[in-house]
Amino acid sequence: MPAESAPAVLHITAAAGGGADRYMRDLAAHTPRRHFVLHVGAAIDVLEDIRARRFLPLRNTVVAAGDSIARWVRSAGVGIAHLHGVDDGTRARLDVLRCACALPYVVTLHDLQFVNPRAFDLPAMPAAEPAWIARVGPTLAHAACVVAPSAFIHGIVVHHVPGINATIIPPGIPAARSPQVPETAPDFSLGAPRHVVAIVGAIGPHKGSRQLEALAAALEGSAVGIVVIGYTDTQLAHGWLVPGRLYVHGPYVAEALAGWLAAYRADVVLFPNRLPESFSYTLSEVWAQGLPVVVPDEGALAERVERDGGGWRLPAGFSGADAAALLVHLFSAEGAAEFARVKSQILQNDTRRIPTLATMSRDTEAVYARFALPPAEATDPDAARDALAPLLAANLDGFVFRKELVSLARELEQTQARLAESQQWSAKLERDGAAWAAKLDADIAALKRDHERLGADIRGLADIAAAFNQLPRLFRRFLLKRAFRARS
Repeated sequence: MPAESAPAVLHITAAAGGGADRYMRDLAAHTPRRHFVLHVGAAIDVLEDIRARRFLPLRNTVVAAGDSIARWVRSAGVGIAHLHGVDDGTRARLDVLRCACALPYVVTLHDLQFVNPRAFDLPAMPAAEPAWIARVGPTLAHAACVVAPSAFIHGIVVHHVPGINATIIPPGIPAARSPQVPETAPDFSLGAPRHVVAIVGAIGPHKGSRQLEALAAALEGSAVGIVVIGYTDTQLAHGWLVPGRLYVHGPYVAEALAGWLAAYRADVVLFPNRLPESFSYTLSEVWAQGLPVVVPDEGALAERVERDGGGWRLPAGFSGADAAALLVHLFSAEGAAEFARVKSQILQNDTRRIPTLATMSRDTEAVYARFALPPAEATDPDAARDALAPLLAANLDGFVFRKELVSLARELEQTQARLAESQQWSAKLERDGAAWAAKLDADIAALKRDHERLGADIRGLADIAAAFNQLPRLFRRFLLKRAFRARS
């Protein structure tokens, strides 16, 4: 069905982005229909038309918005909504939409916040909160379909919300291509460990950042080092946190991950997560490069490794010492055979192990096609924009963004400070490197001069020896005795 005649999709999501944002944009690029995104904010929302690359700031979408929303849905040809979070804000926007035009909707569960709203603040698998599930449950129960990215998430949601229509559609990635391999920074190259263990992404407490220093300490004396291809909640700029054992690469473009894994010569990738993952794009991307993994024995990471091999599982609640002991073993003579066996299990074109973007898009499109309503009228972009006129915010600045601007200003200030520090360090390294090179050149020149002088001395002594040997034997003995007495 052509995109112009297929019912459009309205995605509703919190404004934070991340894996959910990637998921939506992949669907928009690979399904034959138009996609809009309502980015939900604390005081202002933004409606995005992905194809037109247009953004409309909206106000009052929660109250007194019904008529405008209903008119926009009809004019834009929207036939289904797709919810990407179950927080209070996204559910409130969905309620407005349902009251205005009774659209069918699907929900994708990208994380564990449907069982506990504070999931990302907790150090382990979050305990289910019955009161929260009672609030979220009706949204899931009334959905045309609830999409779970893994059997792990599927099992949890059907346990807590019995009777829902749930299906598993794993997020997919594009086919792997040969990466362009960049050069690592000089400070890493000078101190690179023999065996590199990569940790990928933005590593906060729920991703295991508190384990990094303990892990580095436990690796002391080994030939194993950690490289964070990304950054941590305490270190944004690149550099050694623990020389020779813990290095932070800094932010990177997602498409460049394969190249950086190759550039750092990563042997294995460690997932030190404390909060169980719902699926993990990163695991797919790492496997697509043929690298084995070390994961916690919880959540979708453990589920995927247990099912498909290609890695090792650490016990729940593992310590940095536990992870270090396993890593050191894998790179030892005793662990070499096991390492080779597990790595050989990874087939880069294994679509069961590494779900494809084409399969994800096909399966999600089937859900849209099954449940979407046909457009109530022909799509009219001008009428759609006019319908939203009463909700348009005057601009995106002012008091509604004051907190966000203050936060961004602080982050910018910190980033600029780190950048200045990094530039000073780079300049110092360049100066020191130039001075060191100049000293090395001077030392080499002095050695050459000493070598030439020594050669001349040797040639002079050879001439003297030749002349000495021409003297009568009796006279030679007399001179040798005098020389011996003089040295004594």
